[in-house]
Amino acid sequence: MASDLPETVLFDLDGTLVDNFEAIHRCYDDVMSMMGLPSVTLEQIRRAVGGSVNVTVVKLAGEANAPTATRLFREHFPSVMFHGLRVYPGCAEILQALRARGVRTAVYTNKDEENSQKIMAHLGLAHHFDGIFGTNVHPWRKPQKEFSHYVVGKLQADPRRTVMVGDSPFDIETARNGQFAAVHCVTTGSHTAEELAPYRPDSVHAGLAELQRDIFGL
Repeated sequence: MASDLPETVLFDLDGTLVDNFEAIHRCYDDVMSMMGLPSVTLEQIRRAVGGSVNVTVVKLAGEANAPTATRLFREHFPSVMFHGLRVYPGCAEILQALRARGVRTAVYTNKDEENSQKIMAHLGLAHHFDGIFGTNVHPWRKPQKEFSHYVVGKLQADPRRTVMVGDSPFDIETARNGQFAAVHCVTTGSHTAEELAPYRPDSVHAGLAELQRDIFGL
């Protein structure tokens, strides 16, 4: 099985490697309160995230309020981003197993890049990655093919030997647009297996441990 391993595995962050939903919820709820808008539930946050702050803000606060809400979220999030933060079971194990066999690994997320790097460092996981790629340091976001080209270029990776691991339709579309070899999903984040099925991922798993065993054979 090891000979069939991909050259590079790109992991989405929120909902795939880590559960940061409590902090995201707290930040959005604080912002909505600052703006005199209705509070949001944790479930609303789970359903809304994935397309970057700009996309989520429009869903929660509306188009007219989006510019102010986006600015407030970006200002406030660093002060709450470790609130309730945890890694999903199997996170460290799959990263260690892949890297032990020479597979290149990276974070590929629509989260702010600096915050993503700080979260991985805080969790003691940063050393497992060849790169941590997020937004706000270039003009793109998933699922734009330009973002994928940027990431594989930085890693000097072959997209045809690159696999995407994520939890949402954004990740599936990202893999297709980037012409990656495959896209595998976990249901720990924002979508169920039934919700992901119409987007035709190559596989869907309950979590990272199952993915490690069933797809990578590690």
